[in-house]
Amino acid sequence: MRKIYMTFAAALFAVAAFAQPLARNHQANGQITSPLRYQAQSVPQSWQKTDFLLPNFGKARPMLAPNLQVTDDMQMIVDQPEGTLYHNYYGVNSGFEVFFGTVISTTVDGVAQDFVIADDGTMYIKNIMATLGPNVWVKGQKTGDDVYTFTFPQKYYKQPVYDENNEATSEFEDFYLFRMKINDAGNSFIPDTESQDIRFAFRNDSLIRLDDNSDGVVLALATADGEWVGFADFASEWHKEKAPIEAPSASATVSDYMITYGNDENDRDAALVKVALEGDGFYISNLSGSNPDAWAKGKVDGDKVVFDGMKYLGVDPVLGYHTYFAPSGKQKVTWEDYDYTFDSIYFNKDIVFAYDRTANTLKSETNFLVNAGKNVVYKINEYEKPMLTPWKEEAGTPKDPSVFEFMPYESEYGYGCMQIHVNKESTDGKLLNPNKLFYNIYFDDALFTFYPDEYAALVDEITDVPIDFTDNNDIVKKGTNRKIYYFLQGMTTVGVQEIYKDGDTTYKSNLVSYKVDERGNLTGISRDITTGSEDVKSVSYTDLAGRRISKPAHGIFLKTVKYADGSQKTVKYVR
Repeated sequence: MRKIYMTFAAALFAVAAFAQPLARNHQANGQITSPLRYQAQSVPQSWQKTDFLLPNFGKARPMLAPNLQVTDDMQMIVDQPEGTLYHNYYGVNSGFEVFFGTVISTTVDGVAQDFVIADDGTMYIKNIMATLGPNVWVKGQKTGDDVYTFTFPQKYYKQPVYDENNEATSEFEDFYLFRMKINDAGNSFIPDTESQDIRFAFRNDSLIRLDDNSDGVVLALATADGEWVGFADFASEWHKEKAPIEAPSASATVSDYMITYGNDENDRDAALVKVALEGDGFYISNLSGSNPDAWAKGKVDGDKVVFDGMKYLGVDPVLGYHTYFAPSGKQKVTWEDYDYTFDSIYFNKDIVFAYDRTANTLKSETNFLVNAGKNVVYKINEYEKPMLTPWKEEAGTPKDPSVFEFMPYESEYGYGCMQIHVNKESTDGKLLNPNKLFYNIYFDDALFTFYPDEYAALVDEITDVPIDFTDNNDIVKKGTNRKIYYFLQGMTTVGVQEIYKDGDTTYKSNLVSYKVDERGNLTGISRDITTGSEDVKSVSYTDLAGRRISKPAHGIFLKTVKYADGSQKTVKYVR
């Protein structure tokens, strides 16, 4: 089964929810029958379970009223329309989405929103439904001094049609936005037969939806037949963020520091940051990998440095959210529905660091986040009990990584998965430069290549994976662990190795390999850097007819690995 990818910033953050298994996108107890291939993987901490149900999509449906029907000439607007662009407004949206087989209520806070007003008064809003944002523009008309009316249905999302083998075909199915209301049973939404208009008011530099849940109105995604598929927004407001962005002056001296901190896996992680001291201002940057130039400013107070809460870091250009430096704390909370206890995060007003002026170090016994939005906990990065120390680059051999969980390829899901633990320290105990640190994956002693047609976030195929890379879908970073999905089967060994590249010199950890049985049980293999891939003389592929293939595309192939000792092994390879 091939997975469907889309740009959906609201699902990018590793938020404390419940432990996610290696197998994903399962539908809980057969209750959810949404035809969408996409489900949210993580959501803000404030989400709540609902009792909403989705229709049985296998049953025949009555025809929509003529004024509600979609037409063949409807087009999705994917390019920015001409007109005045209102860029990166701060969005506060509430709605419903499908999360682990359940329709949940959630708040999408802090999304960076764009809209355009054309010279003729037409308004276009990008990702008008924040719970599902496929980077599509929706069109409305000016109908009053500051009122714009959007008439639905409008085409909003598309995905491939799948064949009986659960493989994507060249055909696509479309989904549409409707104005909807709750059904008579109170457990789902249906198209509103009285009106398909939703109004917005643009006043005082804010764009506010007028027809919302207070009127029993939701903006919902549905099939062409008007069947709700689990995503909807019931309130939306966008305004300009006026908080200042603080940064040191261009003449300030910037130093390299190492920040060590606790993470979700209850171990210590480390990263490189930049520090600047100017007057009584203490600045830290590179707290978010996708927005490295954002600075958080604290104030030196004797032997302390104090950072106030909700320091604005600007818009993260990759995630598409307004981000903030947010001091935080944790408390244990139990979700009775899931019999699950977790650490619930809350905001604090500040974080205080002990400041050692002699050693130039900072240390705190509390935590802080880089958070998406300022009203709801939606963490991008979390730093528990952080310590900052000056850092000087030293090359070295990385400590060995490990594989600690493995799920073989399952035809039911269309993928396999494993979790690895990586190290950023050298064998001398020094923090290596993460920008020069990579890891390799091996299957049956052959170096694995990640291809863009399988890993959509990639532009080019790679074998060396940057240590901190994540696409939050197929390669997921969580603390010092990496969850990696793969789409081949038949291997009997799996291995992982770290590489540090310092100019023309490469340092390698041991290649740590494991035997894999049919249930995914791992047995360690003694392996060092002088063996492993060097034992493999060649790797070749043939199709089922015996024809040699230079680069496998999609399908089933035979992979033959020939070793230096003259032996060989052939396994089935599925892509």
